[in-house]
Amino acid sequence: MFEQTVDVTRLDGFVRYTRGIVRARLVLVALFVGLLAIYTPMRMTLFGLVELGVYAALLLATEAAVRHPDPVAAFRRLRWQSIGLVFLLSVNACALAVKIRLIGQPLTRVEAALLAICVLLFAALRVHTGKVSYVTAVAPPVATLLWIAFDPNTPLVANHFAAAMALFVVAVLSATWRQQTTDRALAQALRDLARKNADLTEAVAEAKAASRAKSDLLAVASHEIRTPLNAVLGFAHALRRDTFLTPIQADLAQGVIEGGAQLTRLLDTVLDLTKVQAGQAALTLTAVDLRRLARTVVRVWSAHAQAVGVLLSFEDADPDLAYGVLADEAKLEQTLVNLVSNGLKASPSGGTVVVRLAGMVSDQTLTALVEVHDSGALVPPGDRPRMFEAFDQTGRGKSLGGSGLGLSICAANLALMGGEVGVEDLPADDGPPGKAPRRGAVFWFAFEAPVLAAPAADAAAEAPVAAPIRVLAAEDNPANRRVLAALLAASPIELVFAEDGAQAIDAWRAEAFDLVLMDVNMPVLDGVAAVARIRQLEAAATTEPRPRTPIWMLTANVFDDDVARYRADGADGVLRKPIDTVALFALLARVAEAKAGIEQRVTA
Repeated sequence: MFEQTVDVTRLDGFVRYTRGIVRARLVLVALFVGLLAIYTPMRMTLFGLVELGVYAALLLATEAAVRHPDPVAAFRRLRWQSIGLVFLLSVNACALAVKIRLIGQPLTRVEAALLAICVLLFAALRVHTGKVSYVTAVAPPVATLLWIAFDPNTPLVANHFAAAMALFVVAVLSATWRQQTTDRALAQALRDLARKNADLTEAVAEAKAASRAKSDLLAVASHEIRTPLNAVLGFAHALRRDTFLTPIQADLAQGVIEGGAQLTRLLDTVLDLTKVQAGQAALTLTAVDLRRLARTVVRVWSAHAQAVGVLLSFEDADPDLAYGVLADEAKLEQTLVNLVSNGLKASPSGGTVVVRLAGMVSDQTLTALVEVHDSGALVPPGDRPRMFEAFDQTGRGKSLGGSGLGLSICAANLALMGGEVGVEDLPADDGPPGKAPRRGAVFWFAFEAPVLAAPAADAAAEAPVAAPIRVLAAEDNPANRRVLAALLAASPIELVFAEDGAQAIDAWRAEAFDLVLMDVNMPVLDGVAAVARIRQLEAAATTEPRPRTPIWMLTANVFDDDVARYRADGADGVLRKPIDTVALFALLARVAEAKAGIEQRVTA
């Protein structure tokens, strides 16, 4: 089996094949030489010694081929050397068979035939290596067997021994010759398999490189988009707290905050697509007010609707129903935004898009139904099952120029929440009384969620900082430093800035701080290395031990593996950019409360 599975058309395979043959037969030939030495004259034993020497020469030829610097030339030379040496082996063994036959006894005729048969079977294996090698190897034993079998003094019809020997020779030659085709096909299959395996290995390496490039791109996109977005939202939050704003100005500032928050959630969803593709997507459950969410989406998109000449409105089917639930706000918002965006694109100028919210509460579970009525083309019943499949665009989708992904994302979100999404025609009675009913489509989604109290507004959730604290902020971006200064200006916080990690370490060594806010990507020394260094200095301080300073990363790089790395290097937590003011002031309030408690205990 070994000889049939190696590729003898290449140097390594031919060497393995030849060495396997030699090693398997050296022991047999050595035993054969011993029997000849015991039972035959010395001149007969010499044939066995020659056979042993030729096998040794064949083994040395393979060793020389392996050491040759040119594999092609080595393979060509080894092939011809093996042809010559195997021919010599065959001739030498057949000569010994002839000597045994010439002894003249009936038993020696059988012994000579057995020896020639063994040589023929060995030579027939050369069919693997090529036609020339095969013919030169089998020719001597075939001639010897026929010479032994045929007796000129016995008629051919009566010579049963000769007939049996001839049939045996024909059977061996035909079987091995047919095997040549199979062996060559197997060798070709091995070469093809090796080539495909190499191609597959290369493809896997390219896929891993592409995956790393995609991860790097997402990380860069996350950081580069979040940094300016942090400035927009930070300044808007600071502006909203200005008591001298007119109601219109305050409303505009609130609109900027809501739009920026929505953009942040959409960015999170885009960056989470890798988990969706890998089948690892999961829900992030928070307290959500569906009514406020729907109103916010309508408010943010109203300016765009007005620009394209479409009236966008909100309809509350159950004004007395509370819509506070435990659900994934980002996925709900993304689904509603996709449906509103599609409705605005489908509706002609002068048309309308209505977002309708309805629901029913039973056993502390809210069954919510959200509909988006547009004035666009109808969706034929045959196209409706395909509307929510990725890249499978219907006639309506092609006319709108979409990518075929928005509705499929909606379907994936609802499937994750255990809900449903679909499309129908507008009901016949839809429209103002006394006027012709509107025409268009209704895209809807429905889901169930546990009932909770509606979350409070962001402004009310920003905890006050009750006691003065000192905060060190390591931030290299000037706009982000201005944002922090504007947000914390009205609080009893002494804010000290460092423009890189090295300056942050120097400032921490020089003064005591109640909290360190550390950016990650900074020149000279990045934030992660700065945190690790501060923790090392804290652990190494023996003469003047310092209390452990809380360090929170304030960064746009917020992938799960990034957060795990920050914590492993000594960070106590992570605040993401754009800055979540609720989370920031909650942290500041906790730090101030802890400092006040320590001072009270010291005073007591």
